[in-house]
Amino acid sequence: MVLIIWETKVSQSVSRRSFLGSIAFGSAATALEPPAQAQAPAAGASVSISLHPDKVVATVPVNYNGLSYESAQLAHPEFFAPTNKPLIAFFRQLTKEGVLRIGGNTSEFAIWSPGGAPTGGAAESAVGPDAGGTRQQTTITPEAIRNLSGFLNATGWQLIYGLNMGHGNPGRAAEEARAVADSVGSRLIAFQIGNEPDLYHRNGLRPPDWTFDDYFSQWHEFFEAVRKAVPNASFGAPDVASNTDWIVEFAKKGADDIVLLSGHYYAEGPPTDPRMTISRLLQRDPRLLANVPRIMEASRKSHRPFRMTEGNSCYKGGKPGVSNTFASALWAADYMLFLAQSGYAGVNFHGGGNGVYTPIAGSIEAGFSSRPIYYGLLLGEQFAGSKMVETQADATGVNATAYAAKTDSGLRVAIFNKDERQPIQATLHPRMKTRNATVWRLAAPSVDSETGVRFAGGEASPEGLWSPHQEQPLTETQGQYAIDLPAASAALIFLS
Repeated sequence: MVLIIWETKVSQSVSRRSFLGSIAFGSAATALEPPAQAQAPAAGASVSISLHPDKVVATVPVNYNGLSYESAQLAHPEFFAPTNKPLIAFFRQLTKEGVLRIGGNTSEFAIWSPGGAPTGGAAESAVGPDAGGTRQQTTITPEAIRNLSGFLNATGWQLIYGLNMGHGNPGRAAEEARAVADSVGSRLIAFQIGNEPDLYHRNGLRPPDWTFDDYFSQWHEFFEAVRKAVPNASFGAPDVASNTDWIVEFAKKGADDIVLLSGHYYAEGPPTDPRMTISRLLQRDPRLLANVPRIMEASRKSHRPFRMTEGNSCYKGGKPGVSNTFASALWAADYMLFLAQSGYAGVNFHGGGNGVYTPIAGSIEAGFSSRPIYYGLLLGEQFAGSKMVETQADATGVNATAYAAKTDSGLRVAIFNKDERQPIQATLHPRMKTRNATVWRLAAPSVDSETGVRFAGGEASPEGLWSPHQEQPLTETQGQYAIDLPAASAALIFLS
């Protein structure tokens, strides 16, 4: 019932490695300490990038890219449905082999209604990612699941599906899981039992003394019930908000019962905190440097891949003036490639409705449009199915990162200038013979632009269509290439 979720295709292989800076794993609750101030870059700062095509550091799955939506969205059965052609187009434009994760805070208040009769509140046509704080009960019916299956078939995507542990019970979860498995079939990667259980003791879903052992015991009750109803069911866990210890513990105690490890990450939050700014977002959070190695060690020891199943720039739906600006596109693409380089199996950016940070905004009635972050995901998608290679860079005093990867056609190199004021001049040393070099640029009028974002000169249409319109040639000089990057911009270079 599970498609291979770590299969790779060398036809799009890519490599990369970031230089200077760091990222942090965890929920937004971990992002409250102010980052260290970056050294002010000199005007016209130079960056030298050396590639090592013979040193592969990670392989990027073809289904690395993904989106996450609230379970409450299923209360409106026509949203994820084969009839929602515009949304299907946006999904397929992003990637033809992505992963949709259904879950979020509302999964703990979503009630399975096998008879089809509504048991919860009124269905919203489009549910935003900030709906999780409402705690309104919603209904999921067989019609919604059948439509979801048709939507997945139309997009070519796979599914990770969250079950209600917070207010649910094993029997009801088993009934819902059987309906999902029967309808979705081979497009179902895994079930997740519970959303952010490491926060249950704080959000009232469990007593204040709730521990991992309590969670693990209850998780197994649900697991056994679902497995009895769906013998071939696969699971992902623990889907925590920020507690890396729970990931490590689950990898030790429950690896035999799952096909992937999972957790969440929000770079900033809460949005009411004035310290949550564009400048902060573009600086790497050093805690990810501490947590990613722990996660990947647990992944290697347990032989289970790790996927970031929910996350974005600033939790609680995002922060206006930050999460909906061009800065989010630079952050998202850089973040995707950093995690891919580290060995992650995939990322699912949370969104929906008109949430501030959602990659695709809108509703069936109003139509859909792309937010700036969508273009960052488009850039990151160019590395799906590639092999990341070692990259060394001299970028002292500059907030810049670079990644490279191998493909059947050559190399792809992404360079990010995340400095808000200063341009950089990058010199690329591919260390292999090349005949052609072209560039796609990720750019906007300014770092805080909410519109006017372009990737390779192209803009996604209201019908969800995008194509590259501008491709700049680069000239080789003595085995190297020179490229200028304006402040707050990125470049994707194709070498063949």
